[in-house]
Amino acid sequence: MNQNDFENALHHLLSHSLKTSTFDEVKPVVELFLYGDYLPTAVENLNTMEKKRLLFLLEKFRRYSCSSVTRRQQLKTFAESINIAQSNQSLLASDLVDPLAKKLGLNEDLNHLKSQLLTLQTRHYHFQ
Repeated sequence: MNQNDFENALHHLLSHSLKTSTFDEVKPVVELFLYGDYLPTAVENLNTMEKKRLLFLLEKFRRYSCSSVTRRQQLKTFAESINIAQSNQSLLASDLVDPLAKKLGLNEDLNHLKSQLLTLQTRHYHFQ
């Protein structure tokens, strides 16, 4: 996958609710967050909801210890560079929503794909 393919896959993922995402939509983005060297290039073109989803993905997957320390630091630095307008509205998120998603103002997450996503973080996973 090249940078353009990554950007297209990411944009598709960010353009709709994470709770309706399929593993096939999420997998290429997560693989590149964990094991690749691409980062999004057009963050300024994202709306606030898309930025929140992107931040959730970056924060979620930078915490997977299977990627290198350098890569996790790249994701952290990139996430810190994203500016989101803070809202004073309180979010009535379900108790079943990932706490990280709630913190970012989302009422959606990837919990429905948890078992599949865990397969991507083993030390024996082979990214192609």
